[in-house]
Amino acid sequence: MRRFKALEKAILVSVYPKGTNIREVDRQLEELQGLVGAAGADTAGVVRQARDVPEAGLGQGALDALIAQVEAMGADLVVFNQEMRPSQLLWVQTRLGARARVVDRTQVILDIFARRASSREGRLQVELAQYEYLEPRLRGLRVLSRPGGGVGTRGPGETQLELDRRRVQRRVHALKEELERVEEERRGRRQRRRRTELPQVALVGYTNVGKSTLFSALTHRPQFAQNALFVTLDSTVRRMVIPGFGPVLVSDTVGFVDRLPHELVAAFRSTLDEVRDADMILEVVSADPEFPVPMAEQVGVIEDTLRRLEAEAIRRLRVYSQWDRVRPGTGIPPLGVAVSAVSGDGMSELLGEMARQLAALLREEQVEIAWEDQESWKIIWREFVILDRHDGRSGAVLTLRGTERAFHLLDQAARKGQGGNPEKDGTIM
Repeated sequence: MRRFKALEKAILVSVYPKGTNIREVDRQLEELQGLVGAAGADTAGVVRQARDVPEAGLGQGALDALIAQVEAMGADLVVFNQEMRPSQLLWVQTRLGARARVVDRTQVILDIFARRASSREGRLQVELAQYEYLEPRLRGLRVLSRPGGGVGTRGPGETQLELDRRRVQRRVHALKEELERVEEERRGRRQRRRRTELPQVALVGYTNVGKSTLFSALTHRPQFAQNALFVTLDSTVRRMVIPGFGPVLVSDTVGFVDRLPHELVAAFRSTLDEVRDADMILEVVSADPEFPVPMAEQVGVIEDTLRRLEAEAIRRLRVYSQWDRVRPGTGIPPLGVAVSAVSGDGMSELLGEMARQLAALLREEQVEIAWEDQESWKIIWREFVILDRHDGRSGAVLTLRGTERAFHLLDQAARKGQGGNPEKDGTIM
């Protein structure tokens, strides 16, 4: 991986619709500044422009002001707050020439992921996301590429950007094949965990809201945590015991961010499957008044990402983290639990609510399954506890304990196996 400058000077650019609340523009720029800092650059200035059609990019006057600021500040990087089309990237870079490189928000996020990735799976996922982002932009980037490193160039590297489209496509194909092998191993581990008959809980939330600190407090085992963006890229799964309920498996997952690049969602799908496979999701929302993203917008990002993961139907419990930083006497928002994983305040209330909701997830039911219904048997061995069993000539009558989600999967498989006729054997009684 190419070495990069220890600290670059960046000019941030925001092009936004006319009428947008300027405080929202500033909030987005503050978050972008944090992303740029995490990628290894220092913000030297900002250029804003309100336009009727912001998708058109900077106007001529604003572009001239940007060039003047780059020269005055000695900046070597320009970062746009929105994802740029290849033609826009080429136009701005052509006007800037050799003064500074032009990248967009997506490239910065990909760069941070490349910087943080440590496991084999994480590195493969990031490289795939980078190539899939770069492939449609290859023509313009070939014109612009030149020796050097810095934000937006980690991962494949500029020498590989000069490869033709066919070679890049071959690399993407090879990465997908290698990731499929890694994902098969991960699926095997998930299936083995299912056989332990333990409910699964996943922590999700905006990056840097304290998920890993909360994870450590729940499991009583240290998890690396740092006041930085995207520290956790690889899911960690551990066993914990909830008083009044029993043992469960809990997983810490990669942090979300506003407008998380779809390339990353797709590339990290196997890691994020820990969320899709969960019986309950803890939505971790920072209540810290100094956190750069308001609580309502954190919730919106969580909701949007869960929809993209097709996990919005899973039972959820909202956890307001970092409550020790909230002014004393502040009321707890409805439909949630307020905690401080550092001081321990609210942890017993959280465990009690988790026990109550997990208990409500489990039910017992008697089913009749035909021997030839292999798909249903696979789900039973993977998802359920068999409390009682009576074998017959054509199938077995089972008393099962499982979650609503598991019974739904079994009912779908049984109906599919019997052509959708609920009166035939193989469906839930």
